[in-house]
Amino acid sequence: MTYNNERFDRQVRVGRIGQDGQEKLSSSHVLIIGAGGLGSNVAEQLTRAGIGRISLFDDDRIELSNLQRQSLYKNSDLDRLKVEASKEALLAINPDLTIDVYSEKFEAEHFENFSEVDLVLDCTDNFLARQAINDFCLYYHLPFVFASAAGTNGQVMAIKPGQNSPCLSCVFPDLLELEKDCETLGVITPLLPLIASLEVSLAFQILIEPEKVDWESLHIVDAWRLSIDKFKVKKRDNCEACQVQSQNNKVKFDKSCGGVYQAIFSSFDNDKWLAYCESQDWPLKRNPIASRISIDEERSITAFRTGRLLFYQFEENDAKALLEGVIANV
Repeated sequence: MTYNNERFDRQVRVGRIGQDGQEKLSSSHVLIIGAGGLGSNVAEQLTRAGIGRISLFDDDRIELSNLQRQSLYKNSDLDRLKVEASKEALLAINPDLTIDVYSEKFEAEHFENFSEVDLVLDCTDNFLARQAINDFCLYYHLPFVFASAAGTNGQVMAIKPGQNSPCLSCVFPDLLELEKDCETLGVITPLLPLIASLEVSLAFQILIEPEKVDWESLHIVDAWRLSIDKFKVKKRDNCEACQVQSQNNKVKFDKSCGGVYQAIFSSFDNDKWLAYCESQDWPLKRNPIASRISIDEERSITAFRTGRLLFYQFEENDAKALLEGVIANV
């Protein structure tokens, strides 16, 4: 996108942005995952700031309870797809924006198509999705910004996995355990634009001055006490996401948000997994990071090369029974 000097005049005057910085923003492609409380605020700010291209994923429709905190939507948008309403609102703000929207979850089958984006912004509301974002960015060495908000508190951190800095699993070693309490949590209205603003500020830094970004600080925000605390986080030598550790194949099985079951192998042979799928005549799709098989019209499994399997639309006993066959053959 070639930017309009008058539209971004006040931003260009800021020394840390300037003409060069604005040109970097206007030539950047940002992937936003989630168009809810964080995503709607983030997308609006980036559009107003002159980001050249946005790709936006979300599979939800707008509900009345969303209007308390999701800035792009209004009462007349109820029951519309969030991404469609977002696209309309964002283009009304800046018609020069290039925007692609996807009314679906961001999953392994999409990874390869977005391997060359400049930045990924986590605007999701669950750690299962964040784990997929972490795997995606680890494989393609993409920077991303983690953000979360609940109650009166939020967190935000710039992450550059695959380098000498921590990935999200280094920060939260037990991502699966964080999903235990996955009931919808309350959140105050001012928290979302506050966390979104910090996420966008980090996005500016990554896109304009990546060499100066602090990749090792987790920022904890309390919107009630008006405080921001910063904690240093180091890369963990034994991080399972960063590298394969164990020589003994142990499997951890648990339930995650949305009724998805997850199995984590401490040692996983992807070639054996693919061969096993072919021996079962399961329809198979694959990319460099993961493979997806269809058991039937409803049930499917996504398997990451790191040894993480996600079972969709399974009953617990059926998932465990199928898992036994996988363990015996992989």
